[in-house]
Amino acid sequence: MKLTKNILAAALVGALTLPLATFAAEGKKKDAGAAFAKADTNSDGSVSEAEFIAAAAGKGKEDSLKKRFASMDKDSNGKLSKEEFAAAGNGGGKRKKKDQ
Repeated sequence: MKLTKNILAAALVGALTLPLATFAAEGKKKDAGAAFAKADTNSDGSVSEAEFIAAAAGKGKEDSLKKRFASMDKDSNGKLSKEEFAAAGNGGGKRKKKDQ
């Protein structure tokens, strides 16, 4: 009987945790999508280096923003796709720690 209760409790925790994790992931996607749309000022479906620097104004020096852009631009085509932009927002781009 105790084993059955433990199994039911574990199943309940799993059933509740999965939707919460999915919801959190969807929230991150929506946030990345909103940030991408805001940065894509000419609405061409990509973010150029100039758009990226303008969107990140006040968040770093231009040289460091250009390096960040280059690390995010995985296919080196000079613009960020939605996928590249979202991946960088989830740790996909390379970042240096402040103490390095």
